[in-house]
Amino acid sequence: MWARFAIYLRRELATRLGITQMAARAVFRVSFAKVAEYQKRGLVHFHAVIRLDGPDGNTQPPTSYATASVLTDAIRSAAPRARISVTSDAIGERELSWGQQFDVREIAAFGTDSELTDQAVAAYVAKYATKSADASGTLDRALFCRPCQGRGATLLPHGTPLPCTACDGTGQARPLTRLPVARHIRQMIRTCLELGRLPEFAHIKLRKWAHMLGFRGHFSTKSRSYSTTLGALRETRRSWRTEQARVHAGLPDLDPTTTLVVGRWDYLGSGYSPGGALLAAHIWHRKELERQFAAEGGC
Repeated sequence: MWARFAIYLRRELATRLGITQMAARAVFRVSFAKVAEYQKRGLVHFHAVIRLDGPDGNTQPPTSYATASVLTDAIRSAAPRARISVTSDAIGERELSWGQQFDVREIAAFGTDSELTDQAVAAYVAKYATKSADASGTLDRALFCRPCQGRGATLLPHGTPLPCTACDGTGQARPLTRLPVARHIRQMIRTCLELGRLPEFAHIKLRKWAHMLGFRGHFSTKSRSYSTTLGALRETRRSWRTEQARVHAGLPDLDPTTTLVVGRWDYLGSGYSPGGALLAAHIWHRKELERQFAAEGGC
């Protein structure tokens, strides 16, 4: 839906400016950043910042006639046009579109008297970036059993199913009745698990994403030229953490090209820890059952 909206938005902008889409790429670029809010009623609500930049990205301003009013009109026209038709053996043919809750507002610069400034938007996005999964009603981890990948059984080399001992054949990491969620959320999770068993819905992997009520997207995405890249942010954080560790350890400030090798060995113990011993016994028991099944099948 968002990709279709972005296509129509560029077309609407080119139409309003009286130029072709190829000519539009030479004078402006559409940049965006958006976050997804998963509401308790089971729908995804997007909050997006859409901006017009120069042809090379955020380092250049757009052409003078690509104003905020032109962008606002183009957004209002492109949103209703973004529609997708889907066909399923279970529900037939349906047309998907954006909902009725649609609001477009201009973001003012920091320091103005406007209620919606760039600082307020940054704080709003940060709130959703740090918002816990429980606060929105969903869970922060998958519900399917990872050893058997939610199938409830593992297949032996000759194809014989072996009931999964981790989930007792249910395919779920935790029972639904023990989930710390509201009754409405629990019912939507149960619906995802039930629909995920049907062959016609296997491609959307509802059982894998039941903890997110079937939503498989990222909570935050942005266009390539909206701002700095995520790789640059990770590199900055890596350098900051490295410097923090160096100061904490009292190491000298060395040249970046110097390779510092610290060799230190501490005796921690021998043998398995209590948890490791339990895990090793569990693995040995499963392997022994597989050997028994293989031997009986061979006879």
